[in-house]
Amino acid sequence: MSSMSRKNLAAKLAPSAARAIVLALTCTGLAWADLPDPTCVSVVPADALNGLVVGPNQPAPLAASRLFIEIKNNLCEAIADAQVSVQLTSANPLCPSGVLSGVTDSQGKLELDVAAGGCAHLTPQVGVIKANGVTIRSYVNVKSPDWDGATSDGLVNLADLLAFARQFNGQEAAECHDYTNDGVCDLSDLTIFGGAFSSALHCQ
Repeated sequence: MSSMSRKNLAAKLAPSAARAIVLALTCTGLAWADLPDPTCVSVVPADALNGLVVGPNQPAPLAASRLFIEIKNNLCEAIADAQVSVQLTSANPLCPSGVLSGVTDSQGKLELDVAAGGCAHLTPQVGVIKANGVTIRSYVNVKSPDWDGATSDGLVNLADLLAFARQFNGQEAAECHDYTNDGVCDLSDLTIFGGAFSSALHCQ
């Protein structure tokens, strides 16, 4: 097929392809303005940490586990009433009172406290965030102070402290208690763990 024929074919297909996309959006009840653009979306503090920090939520949620999510479209305009969900795997058991979904406000913003335990380290798709059905983030790290080296029991206690200490002191590789995911378990991680341990955080 000549280059001219290919151009003619592309010109004929382009409008029909565009119509198909518009039709699909119409059928799903979505418009272009409702489609999140991951490059315009922000998830704080997870984006800076390269992963999610989760934790038990009683008597109060762990500060690092509070997500500030801002959903925007490809024009970087806020999407109000966007349906947002956080999906975890069995490696991070959810607290019974944990809530992993919500709806953005008029400014496209939502706060979620991710109440869970466990550890997922460098494992694909363990922390997936979706907005209006579109995957906006897929993290490979989801970590909690509620991790004793083998399991989580819904309580941050001495067993978890000992596991943290082994990584903090360099006796074990910095993995599950490296909440900042920078390859070391140091003071920045101690700040997060200390907040959970001093409050004896637990699931309801």
